[in-house]
Amino acid sequence: MKIFTRKLDRKIGRTPGDTNYYGEEDRKETIINLYQYNLDNITERIIHSHEEINTVSSDMVTWIDIEGFQNIELIKNIGSRLDIHEMVLEDIFNVNHLPKYEEGDKYLIFIIKSFNEEGDATKTEQVILLMKKNLVISFRENVNKLLLPKIERLKAAKGRARGKNADYLFFVLLDTFVDSYYYYFERIREKINNLDTQILQNTDENHIQEIYELKNELTSVRNYLFPLKTAINELLSDESELIDEDNYKFYNDCKDHINELIEYYNSFGEMINNLVTLNENNLNNNTNRIMKVLTIIATIFIPLTFIAGIYGMNFEYMPELSWKYGYFAAILSMFLIGLLILIFMKKKKWF
Repeated sequence: MKIFTRKLDRKIGRTPGDTNYYGEEDRKETIINLYQYNLDNITERIIHSHEEINTVSSDMVTWIDIEGFQNIELIKNIGSRLDIHEMVLEDIFNVNHLPKYEEGDKYLIFIIKSFNEEGDATKTEQVILLMKKNLVISFRENVNKLLLPKIERLKAAKGRARGKNADYLFFVLLDTFVDSYYYYFERIREKINNLDTQILQNTDENHIQEIYELKNELTSVRNYLFPLKTAINELLSDESELIDEDNYKFYNDCKDHINELIEYYNSFGEMINNLVTLNENNLNNNTNRIMKVLTIIATIFIPLTFIAGIYGMNFEYMPELSWKYGYFAAILSMFLIGLLILIFMKKKKWF
């Protein structure tokens, strides 16, 4: 199974502030949605040019959702219009960037990897959340349906978001993408349970290949999950002026989710190690069963071989050689000795 599908050497030699895109060649179409809302009203429209973005309103929250990196120039122009530094744009287009949090001059940025609803480790996407006063910008590399329920709730004025500032929207988006990791771990859990059932039912087979593929898939999320914990801790410790003090409890809840996900990671890692042990025990048991059968056969034939060896020496004065019933007596004695040994082993429960 291939976990890392992106080329990792594309950043080599790039100058600081390089805003070229070095991600996948097959980029998704750039779609930019602009939402502006307060407690009483909400507007929604699609942006086709950076010139369509008006000055951010002081009495409304503005959310610009950018999906797909096909039109890089448009995204750059929007960045310039909204006074986003080139170093920030570099991080946005560096789709191999690890999760991180950064506080700059009047802005916050959070980079996170997101999973789709299938929880497939090979289909993660880069998500960048940027917040300024009354403004949130989300950059999403690919199409992701996770935000659709949030958008519908925002339109229907359900929940807290419509009555709060941009920092709460920033939390809602961050929490949504953190929760996408639950899809991933649910998929891993199902795979572990299925593989555990296979190992218990098919004890004669070696499942080590499937186990290590699953282990590699679980290990791949470590590069996203543990930096994510560091990033959320940095966000909470910075106590930025852009985040209302009353809303820090929501970010703490997001931190709790990340800690829970790390517990899942550690727990599932132990479960996979247990599968390795179970598979090895099955292989050892199979070997022991084979050795037991061979030992029983060898034990039975040792006295028979002894008898055959004696009467196969062809000495001239062996009295049984000239006996009329000697052959039949030898065969009968071999059969009875083998049968007695077999009965003895059965009573001892050696097989």
